Order: sequence, then C-alpha cells, then structure tokens
Amino acid sequence: MSKGPSLHSSRSSYLRLSGRRSRTSFSFVSFLALLLMTVAQAAFPPQKLGATGLIPALEMPDVPVIKNNAPPPAPLPNVGDISVNLSLAEGQKDLSVGKDKEALQVFNGILLETPRDKVPLSVFLGISRAYRHLKAPNRAIVTLLPLIKSQTLAQADPEEKREYMYELGVADGLIHNKTGIEHYLVPVFPQLEKPREILSATHALLPYFESENPLEGVLYLGRAIDRIDPVHQQGLLSSIIDLIHDHITDTGELQTIIRTFPHEFPGDYAEFRTGLAALSGKKKDPEQAETLFLSLLANYPASLFTGSAEERLNHLSLPVDMPVVAVLLPALSNQTRGPYAHSFILGLHDFFRKEESSGDPFPSLMLRFVKNPQAYTRTLKDLVRHQKVVALLGPFFPDDFKAASSFLAHSDFVAVSPTLPPDPGLSHFFSTATVPDMMASAAAIATEKRVTPSHVVIVYPKGPYGQHVRNVYTSTLTGLGGQVIGSIFYDPRRPDNQAALEKLKSFGTRMEISKDTGLPQGATLVSEDAVQMGGKVFFLGSRIRNTKHVRTLFLPSFDVLYVPDTSAEPASLLREIAYKNIQNILLIGNETFLRIRGLSGIQELHDTILATGPPPLGPSSPVPMVNGRSRPSLFSLQTYDALRLLQKASASVDGPTRQGIRKFLDSHPSLEGVSGTMTWNGPGQFKKSVTIYQLSGRRWIPSDTVEVSYGEEK
Repeated sequence: MSKGPSLHSSRSSYLRLSGRRSRTSFSFVSFLALLLMTVAQAAFPPQKLGATGLIPALEMPDVPVIKNNAPPPAPLPNVGDISVNLSLAEGQKDLSVGKDKEALQVFNGILLETPRDKVPLSVFLGISRAYRHLKAPNRAIVTLLPLIKSQTLAQADPEEKREYMYELGVADGLIHNKTGIEHYLVPVFPQLEKPREILSATHALLPYFESENPLEGVLYLGRAIDRIDPVHQQGLLSSIIDLIHDHITDTGELQTIIRTFPHEFPGDYAEFRTGLAALSGKKKDPEQAETLFLSLLANYPASLFTGSAEERLNHLSLPVDMPVVAVLLPALSNQTRGPYAHSFILGLHDFFRKEESSGDPFPSLMLRFVKNPQAYTRTLKDLVRHQKVVALLGPFFPDDFKAASSFLAHSDFVAVSPTLPPDPGLSHFFSTATVPDMMASAAAIATEKRVTPSHVVIVYPKGPYGQHVRNVYTSTLTGLGGQVIGSIFYDPRRPDNQAALEKLKSFGTRMEISKDTGLPQGATLVSEDAVQMGGKVFFLGSRIRNTKHVRTLFLPSFDVLYVPDTSAEPASLLREIAYKNIQNILLIGNETFLRIRGLSGIQELHDTILATGPPPLGPSSPVPMVNGRSRPSLFSLQTYDALRLLQKASASVDGPTRQGIRKFLDSHPSLEGVSGTMTWNGPGQFKKSVTIYQLSGRRWIPSDTVEVSYGEEK
C-alpha cells in the first residue's frame, strides 16, 4: 500500500500523484489541496518558510510508524448469501404455519436466482416438504433423489442428512415404495425426536409394517412412544394396538414383544393377547391364561389393560374336580387398597415363577377381585360352592376378615393370611405376617440391648397404626427396664413436619456458646464448629443474637429416638430431624428405613442407626428378584411364605385335600420363611424372628436377630 508523498521530503513542495488510482481519477478533494498549496507558495516564498516549506501551523513532528499485526478483518457477507438466508427463513416460516404454496414459491425463487452449487440443502428439503404437504410425494422424491451423490448432500451436517433421509423416506411411504421405505425411512426412524416427524413417519410406515413385518413395526413404534409428548401418544398407542391385534397371533412373536418391553407398553398388551389366546380355540388352557393375566398385573400395574385382565380372571373357571386355593383381592384401581394388592400380586408372581422352574406340585389358584367386604364373603361362598376349594389365601384386610369370620369358623378348610395375625377363635387360621406389634417389640428389644437403661422419645405417624405401635413399644421397653420419656406425632402425608419435630427440643437443654458465655463445663473445643463432651463430638449450630454471631448446642435428655415411619420418603423425615441438630443418639426405625440408600451428613450425627425387617436376601434366596426391584416388599415376602406353607402341606398328601392340609399344619407348625422363621403355638398364638439391621455407609448390614411372640404367650 502506497504511503503517499513524505511530508519531510525535499520534493514535498509539489503534489506527487502516483499509483494506479491517482492516474485514473482526480477527486475534488485533491484539486482543493493543490489549490491551497499554490496559494501558500505565492503568499510565502520558500525563503520565508521553514525547512519543510510548510506553514508553521502544519509542521508535523517525526512520528514512528506503528505496524498493525492483527489479522485482516473477515470479509463482509455476500449480498447474495444474505438474500438466500432471508428468503429461506421466510419459506420455512410459511411451512410452519401451513402456507405450503407460498413456501414453495419462495423456495423455487431461490433456485431461480442462485447458482445450483450454491443452493443449501435446506432449500431442497423445504421444497420436498411443501410438495409432500400438497399431496405430491412424487415431486418431493424428484426434488431430492438427484442429490444423493451431490456435493450439496455430502457437505451437509448430520442433522440435515437425517432430515434428507426422513423426507425422502416419508415421501416413498406415501406412494408405498417398499424399496425407498427400507432404504431411507426404516433406518432413520429410531433417530427421529420431533413428535411431528415421528407421527408422520408412523403414518407412512404402518402399511409397510402391516404387509412386510408387523413384529418389527411393533418394536420400532414401541420404542418411539417416550420420544413424543402425551398429547400425541394416544394415536401412536392406537396404531400399535391395531398392529398387534390384526397382524400378530403367533405366541412366539408376542413373547418377543413382552421380553422387549417387560414393564411398559406394548408388552402389557402382548401379554393380554397371549392370555386371551390361551382361552380361545380348541385347546383352551385356563390355568395358563390365569398365569399370563397374573403376570400382566404384576409387571404392568398401571396398564390400560389391568381392568380387562381382572374381569377375565373374575369369570375364569377350572374343572370342578380340580383342587384350588382361593385368592380374593381388591382391584388395582382401588386408590386405597390398590398398592397393597400389587404387593400381594408380586408375591404370587414371584412364587409361581420360582415353582414353575422347581416342578414342585401346588394346587391351582382361583383369583377373584372384589370391591368391598360384603362382596368378599359373597364371592368366597360362591367359589366354595362351585369349585373344589381346599384352602384360602387371605383375608388380607381386617374388614374382609370381620365380614368372613363367621363363614370361616363353620368351614373346614385352612386359611392363611399374609397380613393379619392369627385369631384365637379360629383353629385353622394361620398367619405368616410380621405384624406391627412384632416390629415394635423387636425394636424395643434391640433398644435395650444397645442402651441400658434407655431413655426414649418416640416420633410416630398420626393415626391408629402409630398409636398402636407406640403403645406396644412402650409396654415392651418398660418391661425390659427402659423408659419412654415422651412421644410426638407427625403427619406422614405432609411434605414438611418441621413444626411437629420442633417439639423434640423440649426434651433436652438448649445452650448458646459465645466469647461471653464460654464453653459448657467439661467441654473442649475441637474446632470452630464442634465441641467434645463426655467422649462425644457435638457439631455446633449458629444464630444471630443482638447483631452478634453466637454458636448453639442442643443436649438431648434422651439417648434413643424411635421412628416407626410409614411415609414414602423416610430419608426426608430423618433429614428434618437432623435440621433440629439432634445428635449422638441411637436412631431406630422399622422396615421402611431399609429403602434408604445412604444418609450423607446424617449418619455422622448419631451413634448408630438401626432398622427392623425381614431376613436378608442373598443369591441363594428362593425369592427371585424380578421387576427391577432391589428388594421385594414385606407384604410380597409374607405372601410368598403363605404360598410356601400351603405348598408344603399339599405335597405331604396324595392329592391336596382340606383334611390333609389341616393334618399336616397341625403336626408341622413351623416354617423357615423368606420373611422370617415362624412357629404356631395354637389358635391365636405364634412366634416369628425379626432381623435387626445397622446402617454402614450405604448398606444395611444384619447385626442381630430377635424372636418375638404374638398372642397369649407374649
């Protein structure tokens, strides 16, 4: 770049025009400068000027030249590119609001005004989509197909290439071009994420899947359900149901769907169809149908087909000479009892999965779903009248037992309840339940073993259960020499129980530590946030008092906190207790605590955290771990044990009979079950073992086993 004439040159008294630009044009500014210089020379001869020949006001000092090493500025965007981008945005906006003809005009305008190799792929995609919306899929294909080996497609980003395959595949689907669908739409379908694209692709794919591979269609479409919002899911669900209902009858293919979707749709519908198949045709198998419907209820409790499965089971019948065990449950749709019913069903399902592989004999089940206690008794009588009922699994709920107790007292078959305690008025009523009384007694025994003598505060859930457990724990602990110094109830349905738990502060001493008060007697400062007293470290709280920062400390007058929790989130309750700065106590709860996996920051506050529960389940446990559960619920384990008890009794005789089952249980009144070892000592009396767990890191470790009794021997 020419720097122009030097101001310090001896030749600067005249304007030097050099360079290509100066030869080709002479601007008005240049002319004006020349005129000024001529006037200056006339008014001031050279001898009267300075060395430079310029007037003093224009004298320039020697200024060093500063070189600019910065990179050259980015080139300005091409006007044509800006025009294309603006037009492209306009066309895409028209497409989004359904103005397909207007969009097509815009995109075609870009093609006419832009060199072919400069047209972005998105323009061709817009043209194709507009044609597809206008019911012209052939034109959409003609637009895209020539680009297969072009640089336009090769240089496109992955998202545009995916959209290219999608547009071409959907257009092929609309004209039922099998080859195009297989090459473009089927491979790209699993990558689709936009609900609009998934639904459009589904519409194009359905005829292909119906004629070529219905099973593949169900698997592809089933995996896409979670990628669309609930508003649009219904249409996809209906399409999958139609595909299975109309085109898949082979049991093997239905099982493939179940294995692929073991806990979600469409596995549930495949299971339902398999059950229906077992009830149809010449080779009807009602027992197989019952097993399949039971599996559906166990693995898909929220399924749309649970009600239909329950209805089929309510009308299912077996040969009149076949021994059966009656099982009467509430419907899964029952808001109060449904969750409990699912736990019982899981126990049934686990048992039959295990026994199916073992080959041990067991009477067939006869499942019924009832709405209320009156229906319970009526349904039970009807089953006894029409089927060969040799035993009853249940009742499960107190009001059902109350309604049916008179009928049971006059019947000669055995009843085994997984949830209710034995009744002294019924000689053939057995229980495999670890009733709340047993858990409370076991907690009291574990308390007194750890702390003697113990001073306990009970934090219990509001309601009859909490009051009953509190009373049993208090009675047992008092008999062992311990003392309950207070109790506080909370509402397990509330997300926040801080107000109730604040009452814990009434059982102890609140202290403030500052420069003025000093440390309590016998205390030493471990750090800024902790003191040591009686060999235990207490972390200090803090508060602002009179604009001064003071440390706080709570010394509890109790050494044990018993929490028989029933909430869905026991860890949150323990964190609320920790917020009260309760420290260095024995914290003990029930089997609900076993769901907790680690209590960071809480475990360090207490001497020990214990929980009562069933025995641990190891690799050799007879209970299979199914449904992705880390541990079956206590109700599921107790249901499993009730079935094992009836199985042992049935296997002892040549063909299960009421008399044979009664005779065996009278002479073998014990069971080493997965929910604990139990012994029956006559009507209304039995004993059961309860395991005591201790939290260590993130694991619950069995630390002790205690035997507790129920009934007259307690």
